[in-house]
Amino acid sequence: MLKKVLFLSVLSLSVIISDCDARRPKGKSAKVTQQLPAKEKKNPQRVARANITRDNIQEIGAAQMILVDFDGERLFEKNADERCVPSSMTKLMTAYLLFEAIENGSLKLEDELPVSELAQGKEGSRSFFKAGTLAKVEDLVRSIVVHSGNDACTIVAEKISGSDDAFAELMNQKAETFGLQNTHFMNSTGLPDENHYSCASDLTTIAKRLISDFPQYYHYFSEKTFTVNDITQHNRNTLLGNSMNVDGLKTGKTDAGGFGIVVSAKKDGKRLICVVNGCKSMKERAFEANKILSIGFAEFMPVTIAASYKAVGSAKVSIGKSDTVGVCTHEDIVVSILKKYKGNIVVELSLDEPVEAPIVAGNKLGTMVFKYGTFVSKPYDVFAIEGVEKLTFWERVKAFMFKRDAEPTNAPKS
Repeated sequence: MLKKVLFLSVLSLSVIISDCDARRPKGKSAKVTQQLPAKEKKNPQRVARANITRDNIQEIGAAQMILVDFDGERLFEKNADERCVPSSMTKLMTAYLLFEAIENGSLKLEDELPVSELAQGKEGSRSFFKAGTLAKVEDLVRSIVVHSGNDACTIVAEKISGSDDAFAELMNQKAETFGLQNTHFMNSTGLPDENHYSCASDLTTIAKRLISDFPQYYHYFSEKTFTVNDITQHNRNTLLGNSMNVDGLKTGKTDAGGFGIVVSAKKDGKRLICVVNGCKSMKERAFEANKILSIGFAEFMPVTIAASYKAVGSAKVSIGKSDTVGVCTHEDIVVSILKKYKGNIVVELSLDEPVEAPIVAGNKLGTMVFKYGTFVSKPYDVFAIEGVEKLTFWERVKAFMFKRDAEPTNAPKS
């Protein structure tokens, strides 16, 4: 009888505690740390294959995949131009337009923006901004990038364009500017809409533009956690800082699109961008993206294009004591290139020839670029390796006479 009484007492206490937890107002607790969803931790839908290689990379579990060299070349792909659901990877374009507004002075990182009822009520990933309060722009940047906050996206959209619908039109205008062929946005968040779509190759284009156009803000994408509104949440990009040197960019997940990620990594001076989408679990998308990156980096090799102060060519010289002068860079130029281009690198010099003497060692004489495949490097300055003295008047006369005597005559022989 005593055991029965004790059992009923414990059961009643458990019910009371559970009910209190259920009724506790949201946002009233102390700091909370959000990690992976419990469903994902306890019940992954599928264990990713561990035998992806270069030869069977097309057989990965992702529905769409692409790996691109940041310098422009596609390395591997699967259904890369097929329209798909981009989910929260949409937020890369939202972030782009936010960075653009900061750069053109429309917004400042320290500005505070009003939080609307619509923003507070957004479903899905949130940073729990409250209607009627103000949100700092820099917090909104981090909320979008780290938390994937749908509320943060709405706050930004309403400030820049007046509404989320108007902001989506701005996103589409930018997509057209980027030349995206298979992308159309209906909102700033990536929440499901049948007319909201993109493709893996278009997502790499947006990622590349983010990195190249706004390098000063790219560090936000490598942040692993962010705390705002007394809530700490972890970046869902679990590959950040791993052995592939992953430093961005954005994950996504919806029922329609599956699990996806746009990931970027830089090793040995070479940056690769990978997109996988349509995976069955968070674990699978991370494994397959990381494996694809490792296969991609293995396709490259370091090549020395130029060693500092070593000749890369020569320039013609006029009225000098030497007819040519060697040219060099003042820096080592070592790049990672695809192994298939080994032996097919072309170096081109742009020089204003002939260079008139006198020439002083270190004088800038022009520029140099190198090419392979469809890639053309940025121009590098080239300089005179040594000095060349100017011929005196009599030395020029002597040189002219010698040259005239040495020239063959067209007179007929007798």
